[in-house]
Amino acid sequence: MSSVYKNFFCLEGIDGSGKSTQISALEKFWTEKGIRVVKIREPGGTKIGEQIRSVLLDTEHKDKMSDIAELLLYNAARAQLIKEVIKPALESGCTVLADRFAYSTLAYQGYGRGLDIAMIKDLLKIACGDCFPTKTFILDIPVEVSRARQFADKERTGADRMEQEKNDFFERVRNGYRKIAEENKDNCTLIDATKNNAEIADLISELVYG
Repeated sequence: MSSVYKNFFCLEGIDGSGKSTQISALEKFWTEKGIRVVKIREPGGTKIGEQIRSVLLDTEHKDKMSDIAELLLYNAARAQLIKEVIKPALESGCTVLADRFAYSTLAYQGYGRGLDIAMIKDLLKIACGDCFPTKTFILDIPVEVSRARQFADKERTGADRMEQEKNDFFERVRNGYRKIAEENKDNCTLIDATKNNAEIADLISELVYG
């Protein structure tokens, strides 16, 4: 998957990997350098997308939502986000900084749920078209570290439907992300997210802007 856009960057990883921390740091750093940044998260970012997000993450749907329904809902929210936010921002010269994008679908619904990878890639082509991150940074941490960080986060209000999955699911997701990074070295970088936050932010900025 490739993009015709040059200023679209994404951070991926399992929960607790530090995506939100890094995105906030990068947004501040780049903005101070005069770079116009539009920050997004998935799923969500539009009125339609936020409604889909509430359905996807609602714990009332645990063990009820089919894997295919989950796959299609994530991509419906993504297609809307591209139309309403991402493409207009990129076409106006902004840098887009995403908290998850298409590789999360490969990792979670493909490797995590066990859905057919080729089918997912075909669906992503439909949902994303020519709009795909220039570079994706995958923040890699062990699942036990992820769980410990989530438990220590005092601002958390409880686990959503996806976060309630068992450790073996997240092991598959983590290994999926690592495989994605290995197979897409031209636009993916795997980063040890157990490192110092400032060190990670400096590394990402250097890889993006030199």
